[in-house]
Amino acid sequence: MTTDIKPLIAQAVLDPKEPVDMVFYDITSTYFEGDKSIQDDDLRRYGYSRDHREDRRQVVIGLVMTRHGIPLCHHVFAGNTVDKTTVTQVVSDLKRRFQLRRVIFVGDRGMLSDGNLIHLMEEDLDMIVAHPVRGNGLAQEVIRDMKKLINPESTDEQFYEDVRKRVRFIMAYSPEVAEQSKESRQHRLEKADAWLKPVLKRLAQPTGRGEKATPQGTYDRIRDYLRDHNLLRWYHVELVNGTLSVKRNREALHWEATVDGVLLLETSDMTLPAQDIVKHYKELAEVERGWRTLQCSLQLRPVYHWTEQRIRAHIFICVIALQMERWMRNKLQSISVPKAMQVLRQMKAGELCFGDTATLMLTAITPEQKEIMKKLGVTPPTPAHLPAL
Repeated sequence: MTTDIKPLIAQAVLDPKEPVDMVFYDITSTYFEGDKSIQDDDLRRYGYSRDHREDRRQVVIGLVMTRHGIPLCHHVFAGNTVDKTTVTQVVSDLKRRFQLRRVIFVGDRGMLSDGNLIHLMEEDLDMIVAHPVRGNGLAQEVIRDMKKLINPESTDEQFYEDVRKRVRFIMAYSPEVAEQSKESRQHRLEKADAWLKPVLKRLAQPTGRGEKATPQGTYDRIRDYLRDHNLLRWYHVELVNGTLSVKRNREALHWEATVDGVLLLETSDMTLPAQDIVKHYKELAEVERGWRTLQCSLQLRPVYHWTEQRIRAHIFICVIALQMERWMRNKLQSISVPKAMQVLRQMKAGELCFGDTATLMLTAITPEQKEIMKKLGVTPPTPAHLPAL
């Protein structure tokens, strides 16, 4: 039950009908249990953990995918590598290894420093990146200008653009997402206020039962709660001369309302329509789904190896498995890969013995199994395909 997947994967990676090759780049990390055989130049390092396991050594993995969700290549970096420092190496590798036509590099703005953007342009690569909508003066200026153009009567997604300093800013605005964001924020604020009320009352009106609340203790407790629920930026919490003050941050909440339903993208491409720019960025979600498949179904974690060669080999095998999974998913369409694998695993082989004669036998192939193999372009197995037992 074998098939040559090389030409099929190549077709999925570089579609000759497509005028532009999109490559999507994202970073993850995987951690290790224990410190066995740690060396001075070990690949396993402490660093920013996306698994929230800062107490464990890790390696950083960069994955490049096509718009079809097919892994094109991957890179393994030391665990203390900063995301944005990987881009130059990845871009140079893409240019060296693949015969790509015009390429648009899709990622998150936090991964691209100004130096990386310059490097992309020097390599004749375009980019599409999401721009942060908070804490960035340029983003705030662009959003304020383009928000004035929004049609409040329309319920459809709207697209606007602004060209500045050799780059285009594309803003997508969704009234539906804006309403959902507003309702979610209001619910979170009401829940937080309901939690804050008895905490502040206990400080202002001690009951005499239990440990007495102190301004410093209450201050720490409130900040911890707001931080853990990602609400700290929406409140002013101050402790001055023993007096605790908690109130909503009206300025921050006003800006949140301004960016409800807004996606701000930055691109060096000057030709593609704004809708296509947004569509291509949203395809980055395929990389996120690939990470989940890699980490869970394909058992990227846990890693039981400790030599660099074996660590790299383990990750390589997992990425190859992801490539196969994505190829199968594109072929199967109406059935999930885990379901297809479950159905195919029901095929069994055995040895039937009559005296001194042994015959290899296969279970009957069901119509569902035949349909899956047909979609994958796989010839149904026969006893002739079985190795001698």
